Amino acid sequence: MQKTLLVYNIFSGGINSGLIKKILFLLKTKGFTVDKIETSGIGEAAEKIKKYIKNQNRSIKMVVVAGGDGIINEAVNALALTGIPLGIIPCGTGNAFAKEKKIPFLPTKAIDIFKPGNLKEIDLGIVNEKRYFLMMCSCGFDVKAISDLNPGLKKKFKVLAYIYYGIKAFFTYKPVELGIKIGGENILCKGYFFIASNVRSYGSPVAQIAPEASIYDGLLDICVFINKGKISFIANVLAIFVKTHINFKNVFYIKTAGELIVEQGSSDIIKKNRQSTPMVQIDGDLYCSLPVRIRVEKKAMNVFLP
Repeated sequence: MQKTLLVYNIFSGGINSGLIKKILFLLKTKGFTVDKIETSGIGEAAEKIKKYIKNQNRSIKMVVVAGGDGIINEAVNALALTGIPLGIIPCGTGNAFAKEKKIPFLPTKAIDIFKPGNLKEIDLGIVNEKRYFLMMCSCGFDVKAISDLNPGLKKKFKVLAYIYYGIKAFFTYKPVELGIKIGGENILCKGYFFIASNVRSYGSPVAQIAPEASIYDGLLDICVFINKGKISFIANVLAIFVKTHINFKNVFYIKTAGELIVEQGSSDIIKKNRQSTPMVQIDGDLYCSLPVRIRVEKKAMNVFLP
């Protein structure tokens, strides 16, 4: 019997008591001995998983997360560099990682993936040597949408809520100049939207903002929108859906294993009109303000993937 921990947020969209009972039953029929942890807020899962692992003297063989990208990120931050595998049962709001990696949404099929032959060693990104990300870290227009997003509407309308707040942010967001330094290549770049990505897509498999990214290559894919005009931004976003934006002159794109430093631009205009320091998001949740240091942590954890 494999000692397994099931983790879920009781207030997450898609989670209910009936689903959890079904997942527990399915895991037990597959030979797993299961303990469970319920969480009810951001930040709880990572700390509770770490505490559980410590109390179990690391005898646990696997952690299973039932939920979306937010709680998956918390599990990643608890399990990175421990060697304890992560299994994912998608049932959250966005589920961007599950969609890209084709993890089944039916619990029966998702659990079927939890086999030794499907265990993959993957890279993670890390910000300020404190917070890991599975998918991406970004600063710019998208952070405005995430910061304004109403949790109640997110739970009720799911992807439609993201679209609504994305459109709203497009008309209200005031671009802030960003300065990016890529140490390994001694590259300096300025722009108005920045993303360091470990996966190809942003939110949807068809929106491949980093079309060459891989969780196995030991690199992060960096994409910067150089211009701040709305027409330029729209053109870049539309080009993402056909993966041609990386060839545009007003888009900077590179794969790197070097450390990145991202900070607010230093132009006089930006200084005079500075209202607040730009925020950074990690895997769909606000994390901190600029400046940040970002790097890749190669082969940082094990995940069951198709």
